[in-house]
Amino acid sequence: MLKPRLTNRGFKTLLLLLWSVFFIATFSDPALSQTTILAQPPTQIDAHMSDAKLQTFPSLPGPTGVSVADNFILSSQQTLAQIRIWGLYAGGNSPPATDNFTVVIHSDAAGLPGTALSTQHNVSATRQVTGQIVGGAFTEYAYTLMLNPVILDPGIYWVEIYNDTTGNPATFFWEFGALDSAHGIPAAAFVFTALFGSNWQVLSVDSDRQDLAIEITSAATVPTLTDWGMLIMSVLLGGTAIFFIRKKSALNFI
Repeated sequence: MLKPRLTNRGFKTLLLLLWSVFFIATFSDPALSQTTILAQPPTQIDAHMSDAKLQTFPSLPGPTGVSVADNFILSSQQTLAQIRIWGLYAGGNSPPATDNFTVVIHSDAAGLPGTALSTQHNVSATRQVTGQIVGGAFTEYAYTLMLNPVILDPGIYWVEIYNDTTGNPATFFWEFGALDSAHGIPAAAFVFTALFGSNWQVLSVDSDRQDLAIEITSAATVPTLTDWGMLIMSVLLGGTAIFFIRKKSALNFI
């Protein structure tokens, strides 16, 4: 005989199942969808110094560091998450054991870096040899910089990146790259960090030495298929639980 009856054990099991599904759906990690918003590959032609280490130049009255920046344009809001650049070391037999990169995101001020919107020091970075030679003499390295997320609205921005090799004879140079015609803007900028503060100047040299080798990646949080599946399951099981509780019954063979 088939008789409707709600058992205490069945009710507890149903509640436990519902709670498990809810917990997993709520606290599971979201997936990140990455999009490249600027791609300027290295040209292996030349590079520009971008190092905070104080150095003496014959044409300048005192020692100074040098920093360079490149500009780009966004057509929609993006969250900057990762930057990849290419560079080299000159003036020493070997690179420093570790790099000390600073990344600064600037607004645009009439074609030059303006207000600093985000400044991150000692950015987590990895370095690897690419197997390419720059200028016929220098080993090329690729650097992946992991940023704390920076949210930017549509507009024109500058990204300034410099290393600090103080204590090592080698000096870091940021390599030139091919302009991204979709999101890049021709020309870069440089500043003597110790002498002139924020007095940025346009980097105007040969046409193939005006843009820097850089790749900027944005990240967006999106639900995975598993997240959607758990959400749907939660709704269905929740509805089922309400149904059984209201009916005060479950099918059990006796």
